[in-house]
Amino acid sequence: MPDPTATTSPSRGRVGAWWGPAVGLSGLGFYAATTMPQDLPGREIYFNVAHPWAVYVFLAALLGLLVYGLLHHWRLWNIGRPTPGILREIPHRFRNAMTLGLAQQKVRRDRYAGIMHWCIFSSIVVLTFVTAQVAIEGDTPIKFLHGTYYLIFSFYGDLFGLIGLIGVGMALNRRYFQDFHRIRWDERLEDHLIILGLGFVLLTGFFVETARIMVTELVQHPDWAPWSFVSYVLALGMAQLELSDDTILGMHIVLWWTHIAGAFAWLALIVFTRLDHLFFAPVNAFFLRTDSPGRLSKIEDIEQQEVFGVGYVQDFTWKQLFELDACVRCGRCTEVCPANISGQPLSPMHLIQDLKAHLASVGPDIQTARHQTGEAGRDVSPVAMVGEVIHDETLWACRTCGACMQECPVMIEHVPTIVDMRRYLVMDEARVPATAQAALENLEARGHPWRGTSFTRTTWMEGLGEVPIFDGTQDYLYWVGCSGSLVERNLPVTKAVFRLLGESGASFGVLGQEETCNGDPARRLGNEYLFQILAQQLVETFKAKNVQRVITNCPHCFNTFKNEYPQFDGHFEVLHHTEFLERALKQGTLQATHPVNATVTYHDSCYLGRFNGVYDAPRDIIQMVPGASLVEMQRNLSKGLCCGAGGGNMWQEEIGERRVNHVRSEEAVGTGAAQLISNCPFCIQKIGRAHV
Repeated sequence: MPDPTATTSPSRGRVGAWWGPAVGLSGLGFYAATTMPQDLPGREIYFNVAHPWAVYVFLAALLGLLVYGLLHHWRLWNIGRPTPGILREIPHRFRNAMTLGLAQQKVRRDRYAGIMHWCIFSSIVVLTFVTAQVAIEGDTPIKFLHGTYYLIFSFYGDLFGLIGLIGVGMALNRRYFQDFHRIRWDERLEDHLIILGLGFVLLTGFFVETARIMVTELVQHPDWAPWSFVSYVLALGMAQLELSDDTILGMHIVLWWTHIAGAFAWLALIVFTRLDHLFFAPVNAFFLRTDSPGRLSKIEDIEQQEVFGVGYVQDFTWKQLFELDACVRCGRCTEVCPANISGQPLSPMHLIQDLKAHLASVGPDIQTARHQTGEAGRDVSPVAMVGEVIHDETLWACRTCGACMQECPVMIEHVPTIVDMRRYLVMDEARVPATAQAALENLEARGHPWRGTSFTRTTWMEGLGEVPIFDGTQDYLYWVGCSGSLVERNLPVTKAVFRLLGESGASFGVLGQEETCNGDPARRLGNEYLFQILAQQLVETFKAKNVQRVITNCPHCFNTFKNEYPQFDGHFEVLHHTEFLERALKQGTLQATHPVNATVTYHDSCYLGRFNGVYDAPRDIIQMVPGASLVEMQRNLSKGLCCGAGGGNMWQEEIGERRVNHVRSEEAVGTGAAQLISNCPFCIQKIGRAHV
């Protein structure tokens, strides 16, 4: 074997022995070294491989397979109902597609996974670009892989191949060497094929380049070879084996075709496996709602509907069915679900996967029935979707906290899907847990969900002197809410907020006995009909009293007024009391003078924090209180854990190994803090009940 560091001309040495015949094949896409200026860096396209026309046959087959797979999916999605407004706010949707989809913003919440996915994804994108350039150079009149750009091309090709291998190594480490339970919740053969297959394609790509460099640049242009720095190192190592040129050339041909076959086989996995998220994730990010995640959909013209909610797979919107295919079974949603953490019968990942399997099972029959009869084909399934595929207790275990949606890297919206099925249970099937049914009945009869309370809407006013009643002239309506006025544990908070509003000099009033529930518990429990009645009544009351701005005690009321009342033409400026008090403290209209010499921890309520992004205001207030020292729980801010009350679970018996409020309370105790602070009456009640 020649000295790999020696410089020889293309016509010298053993290299010339095989290269001479290749000159005669230049018309078929080969480029002899003698046809290029010897001082101009460049490469031979396809090298000693006969022109690979078969690659284009493979490419056509792959494209055909992808089109087939897409049409198959599309026919299943198409059995769903229309999705109103899906093409509004296009610029916002494109930003979502870029930041959440292509830039994988959600994945970066897990730093290890974020780096791993960036390595793999960027490698796929750049190496696809590299391959396209080689094809253009080899099979079109366009020639650009020469000179300085060829050296740069060689460098970034090897760089991103190496980056891809780093990503594959990180994935293998997490899957096979770390005790990482999440990926084993639903492990399949395809998961191994995807990651091992990608590693195989990247490695064979390096060895193809290594073989080429050994008999060309390493011998003829050693100053070019280091630009392909990974392949160059491999070539130097393999040169020590002193293989003959014929052996290396034979290796190159075998490796080239092995690499190509492996690449097309891996790409074909897109049609049959979760690898389809390469396309579906950015598309689902584009389809992601542009309003608040705390806003549930409205059933339009509810009086005219024959079926309420979703009881059959074709009752979902096509966007909800599309989400089923976007799921990658990563388990991030299940890992943060408070019900699952507590050993209760809900795994958001398995719920989505069970719906996906059900769609694949009954979807074709629904298509056939619809084509033949024009009907929805409700009797084609041998099992009930709600009740057998998805059990009742699974749906009732959901806290609607949104943690699953917050963590999902492909932007699946689990909560609206679950609530849609709850609506069917409640309004079509009348299958409601007894305690939840009692709350709904009390809500309908008395305007609040608290059965057996001895308090009234004005009990909290006792001892406060004159409490102003809102008459339309004040700046703010102070909305106390059901829990703030009818639950003894919350009365001190209501009174404290009232006093602070007065001390700040705010112009405000209350409704007193005219307050009634805004309907949030009814909507979350699935009784959309009752919610709409309550919402419409309250919107009319607000308009009659000229309510423009509202300060709420409860994050649930805050979310409902801010995000859901606009569905009923109720447009008001809404503040949670922590937002107002923070503003007053910063403006100096309110001062914190009473010292609290204690270490405290703060619990983020889901409906103020995760759904509406209010994290700083409560913490800023704590920091302005003399003597108060804040220590955070392990799960905080957007990763905070639900108290367990959301989604109507304040009025349900919990089924499972543990109670969610016990899990959260233990986290608070673990901080060593003397006090726990929250902004939500539900959270205060739930955590206050826990005995840890």
